[in-house]
Amino acid sequence: MNIKDLLNQERVFRFMRFATVGVTVAAIDFSSVAVLSRLWPPLVAVSIAYFIGVTCHFLLNKFWVFRCRRKDYAKQLVQYGFVTLTNWVITIVVVQLCLSTFTSNVLIAKLCAIPCATISNFVLMQMLVFRPHRPEPTVEQVRYYSPVGESE
Repeated sequence: MNIKDLLNQERVFRFMRFATVGVTVAAIDFSSVAVLSRLWPPLVAVSIAYFIGVTCHFLLNKFWVFRCRRKDYAKQLVQYGFVTLTNWVITIVVVQLCLSTFTSNVLIAKLCAIPCATISNFVLMQMLVFRPHRPEPTVEQVRYYSPVGESE
């Protein structure tokens, strides 16, 4: 794959939508924490807000960013969980690397991890979680071969 294929117009717009979702979900998460922390203890508020944020993130990415019409929600949720776990590991590794090499400020280290996790997140979401559904081949599309390997 060359750079022109990698950065086609649709993919660039998709990444812009993806970044917009990230900012929007962060705002939803922080706003939810602000409101819910007035009603419940902090950890309960953060937990509920996190669930709201993750739900919004999944749905906005599925229907707006990647425009995915697959109906296998359970499989997608498992894949989404895998991507989330992968990006958490990337974040932890980058933060630890930054803290052990050039900074003692955890916020700076976390800031350094964001581009790595964002790119990984985008690629894995596009290629794994929200990839287009491949329809089953029709009878006409299936080739039959004899046991000795000759096509009919």
